[in-house]
This record gives sequence, structure tokens and C-alpha cells, in this order.
Amino acid sequence: MGRWLILGLLMAAGLPTRAEEVERVLALVNGVPILASDAELAEVAGLVPRLPNESEADYRRAVVEALIALELRFQDLERSRLVERLSPDLETAWHRVVANAGGEDALSAKLAASGLSEGDLRRLVRRAAAVEAYVAKRFAASLRVTGEEVEAAYREAFSSRSEASPAPPLDQVRPQLEALVREKKLLSEVERWTRELESRSEVTRYLR
Repeated sequence: MGRWLILGLLMAAGLPTRAEEVERVLALVNGVPILASDAELAEVAGLVPRLPNESEADYRRAVVEALIALELRFQDLERSRLVERLSPDLETAWHRVVANAGGEDALSAKLAASGLSEGDLRRLVRRAAAVEAYVAKRFAASLRVTGEEVEAAYREAFSSRSEASPAPPLDQVRPQLEALVREKKLLSEVERWTRELESRSEVTRYLR
């Protein structure tokens, strides 16, 4: 995924070394660059969902923030030597990327049009899948949803319903509400973990 600075030194037999243009760095995470090509890879593959009516500038910032968070998390896994012990579902992760891109042909065309390689994208996907596997093992497996939390989610979701459009019975929507509460709690745990990592890391953002 190009996680090192490309110094652009071109070696040719019998010729002096010359420097080429260095790729734009959008952020640094403990000295590791987030490159413009990393953001392009994430955008091409649809790894970061785009919000309705979101501007290009706002979307690019969201992509960079997501890549910073991924780098922080992956570095933590490397430091603790957990990467080797994880078993991410790489096949499922890759199929999801292909589907988000509109199929294999569409993904290949997008990569070619952007001058990006499938190999770099696969490395990005492997990192994301490793973090996803860790989150599932550390956080998701231990999350518990209480009846009180489900009832609170029910009131929040259906409190504005009128008599003409009454709320469904709680038991009818309980599985969906439990999944929603679990997802929110998982997101909260992951965000807390990420904030802790950033608080003891050196992160520099160049994209504003």
C-alpha cells in the first residue's frame, strides 16, 4: 500500500541517480505516511461510505481520517505481536471490496484509470481485515445488550409515531433493536480504543 516514503531514486546502469517527484503525504502516523495514493485506493474500493450530498473535500477528509485510524490500530496490533495470531477472512473482505466497486471488471477499470495496482489494494484490505478480526475477538465477542437498552432504543426509535401510524410491538422488532444497540456499543468501544492510541501517538495532519 505504499506505507513508506518513495524517495524516487531511479538507478540506471552507467548513469547518475536522479530524484523524481515525491508523492504527496496527507498525514503522518508515528512517522508512517498516509499517501495520496492510499486515499485514492480507499475511494476507488469504496472502503469509506460516502454520505448523501457530501462534498468531495469532506469525503476526502473522512477517507484520510479513516486511514489514520486504521494505521493507529494496525500499528498497535504489530507492537503487541497480535497480527500473526489473527485469522482474518481475507476472501470475504476482498469479495466485499469487489462488490462495493461494482464487480471485478469495474474495479480493474477504476484502478487502471487511477494508475493504482490491485496488489496495493489487497495489502490495504488485508490490514483492514486484520483489524476487523481483532475487533471481533476483543470487543464484539464480549458485548452484552440488556433489556433496558433495547427498551430505550425502542422508545427512541418510535416515540414520534402517531396513532395513525402506531409503533410495532417491541417483541416484533427486538432482534433489529438488539443489533442496533450492539453496533453502537461496538463502535463506541472501537472509537475509545482509537482515541487512546492517538493520545500516545504522534499524528500530523496535512490535509485540512
